[in-house]
Amino acid sequence: MAQTLSAAGKPRAGPRFRLDLMPYLFILPAVLIYVVFNLGPVLASFFFSFFKWDLLAPTTEFAGLDHYTFILNDNRFLNALGHNFIFLGLAVVIPVSMGLFLAVFIYEIRRGRVVFRAALFLPAIFSGVVIAYVWKWIYHSFAGVLNAVLEAIGLGAFTQLWLGDHNLALYSTFVAYTWASFGYSMVIFLAGLQDISTDIFDAARVDGANFWQKIFYITIPCLYDVFTFVITLRIFTAMGIFGVVYILTGGGPFYSSDVIDIYVFRMIGNFEMGWATAAASVNAVIVVILTTGFIKFREWRSWSS
Repeated sequence: MAQTLSAAGKPRAGPRFRLDLMPYLFILPAVLIYVVFNLGPVLASFFFSFFKWDLLAPTTEFAGLDHYTFILNDNRFLNALGHNFIFLGLAVVIPVSMGLFLAVFIYEIRRGRVVFRAALFLPAIFSGVVIAYVWKWIYHSFAGVLNAVLEAIGLGAFTQLWLGDHNLALYSTFVAYTWASFGYSMVIFLAGLQDISTDIFDAARVDGANFWQKIFYITIPCLYDVFTFVITLRIFTAMGIFGVVYILTGGGPFYSSDVIDIYVFRMIGNFEMGWATAAASVNAVIVVILTTGFIKFREWRSWSS
């Protein structure tokens, strides 16, 4: 009896911590690829931005903040940064709104949903180079489709040098960017719509809610997390735009459509690697600040509501 009580009264040992390495082994190849091909070059670029070097004769002469001082006082860099912010402001509004509207349209229709979804997403599957050359043909001053259509319908007075006018070049490139990007937003919103319970829409229909009331009071609030992802994606793409602008205008005319990545490319072509890496680092810091700030703001709004 004493032995039984002693055994029963003996405290059990606490749970032993056991680290299961198997899940980490599964993700290790992806982590290594990301570090080597993504994070590694970013950190190396930031490191080399503090040194004077070029592609022909790299040196290890420490430059401190000289490269950052130069680009932050360079009007061409500030001009390119301003154009990126214009792209960002337009990208957050236009492709996102188009994606939401088309997602709701496809969600509401009963027949031909797969056909519409495939047709509207089709531009997104092409590479940026293909899209840029298609729109370069559309915008061509003399043989372009856009000016030809305007002439054919009696609106010849509205024909323009779409890529040669310094007032229109940036916005013309944005139209091509929008055509290539709204499909991603549409598909993501459509996936979010399919996760909303149909009972909510049925109850709203019974209560007499019209189409727009369902959009503003049900659809948009239920897609807040999806909006966060879509807008974050637009921040990355707008601040890193390169291929479409480079092929359509090369940043011209007279730097009127210049963006940061083209500025960096130009500095690399001039063998000014210090300025190029400093400009790229500033752009990366801005992207991190914008995305982090936006996500924190969304979390705060969700918590406060």
